[in-house]
Amino acid sequence: MLFNSFEYLVFLPVVVLAYWLVPRQAKPVLLIAASYFFYMYSFKVYGLLLLGLTAANYVLGLLVSRFEKREARRLILIAGIAVNLSMLALFKYTNFILDSLNTSCAWLGRVLALPLDKGVGVADLPIILPLGISFFVFEFIHYLVDIYKGSKPVKNPLRFALFASFFPSQIAGPIKRYQDFDKQLDEKPEVTFDQFASGLFLIAQGLFKKTALGDNLAPIVKAGFDNPNLMGTFEGWLCITAFAFQIYYDFSGYTDIGRGSAKLLGYSLPENFNMPYIASSLREFWHRWHMSLSTWLRDYLFIPLGGSRGSEAQTCANLITTMLLGGLWHGASWTFVLWGLFHGFGLAVNRVWDKVLAKTPALSGAANSWVGLSIAHVVTLVTVLCGWVLFRAKTLPEAIGVFTAMFTPRLAQLDCEVSHAFFNSPVPAAICIYLLILGSAACVKLLERIADSSYDGAKDLPGLDLKSVTGSRTSSTAAPLPAMAHLGISFFIGLVLLAFCRGESQPFIYFQF
Repeated sequence: MLFNSFEYLVFLPVVVLAYWLVPRQAKPVLLIAASYFFYMYSFKVYGLLLLGLTAANYVLGLLVSRFEKREARRLILIAGIAVNLSMLALFKYTNFILDSLNTSCAWLGRVLALPLDKGVGVADLPIILPLGISFFVFEFIHYLVDIYKGSKPVKNPLRFALFASFFPSQIAGPIKRYQDFDKQLDEKPEVTFDQFASGLFLIAQGLFKKTALGDNLAPIVKAGFDNPNLMGTFEGWLCITAFAFQIYYDFSGYTDIGRGSAKLLGYSLPENFNMPYIASSLREFWHRWHMSLSTWLRDYLFIPLGGSRGSEAQTCANLITTMLLGGLWHGASWTFVLWGLFHGFGLAVNRVWDKVLAKTPALSGAANSWVGLSIAHVVTLVTVLCGWVLFRAKTLPEAIGVFTAMFTPRLAQLDCEVSHAFFNSPVPAAICIYLLILGSAACVKLLERIADSSYDGAKDLPGLDLKSVTGSRTSSTAAPLPAMAHLGISFFIGLVLLAFCRGESQPFIYFQF
């Protein structure tokens, strides 16, 4: 089920209403049932996969915690990781491996004049990638590793099943930590008017990002990548910039809807994005982009590989290996492998540069000046955009075609549709409206600060009782103004979305991962 579908707009209110009506003991059961319905809506058979992996990891977690000998616990941990990764490999990488073997054998046959033109002779298998398998496999691995390190396992099978299947984060994250999620089950279920209003605002904002911006940028990107040889230099950069914002609005929009849906149920999910394109280094970019994945890669891959405990060469090798595997996690394609390597080498260069700055005060001062920071922002943005070419391209020749358009001074062919698609799309209008939404949201945050008992705004405006205007957080007689503002903005977004919908719901980009 898609977050941006009519079915979900019916499903979510029904689940939220039922959740707050049933007794507390029945709430986890209701959410588990709703989550499995959500997951099995399109492919019913893969509910068995989720159920099987949930049961296996629940038992493995108990076994890891039960044994006292480190060797036995390590063996169980290795077995658990192997089970999870084997399922991921089976569904996600089988055809990639077969295609690579076929291509390699055919090439070897041409070179050695051997009858290997058919490769290994095994065609692609009819495997449908289960939605969200990469995300819940990472959550299961995190669970087992943390128990091995000493965290307490979840002994209640229902609580563990809810952690594994929770529908707001089930398909494309954010990748949640079980300790943070499970402790919320010990708290009394409740949702304040503020939380409910901000949850609706997140859902509305996410739908706007996805529908008005992401979906309307998609045709511009497609026009460029389908025919890169037709693009001129301007169109090449316009195309990849459009994709950079398409994937941001698409993925952050999904996260907003998921976090907003969780808020309506009284749950909190971690933030996943923090204005990534304002980063002044590649390292900072990964602290702002897909933050739940970045921290997972750091904690469960980079640090176990050795982290920064060895020499500089070893640390750089660990960075490259981590990002290489992170790229492969994103998709079973050599372009994703190259994208991961690209960012790995970029982070390694970033680390070496930081070391140079630390040892050279004069150079560090120049780098931290407004000119130096401006150059750093531009270099980082260009680097990220070049990486997105590899991420979006289906094949290496397609990526080379886009790079050629970007870095070869030339004019577009007459039948190039990139510029035409952009200037005749609703994207410019959507951007203006989105800036208005961001401005309104900033005003709401200011109102929240004023309404907070820790903020003393009265001294700045003598004679005015600000809390009587905004509504104190402890007031029980009136709805606070920030919450009402959130509801008003959400209603406005809902009306605007009617003008930007492109008809059929478009899948989220990260659903394929």
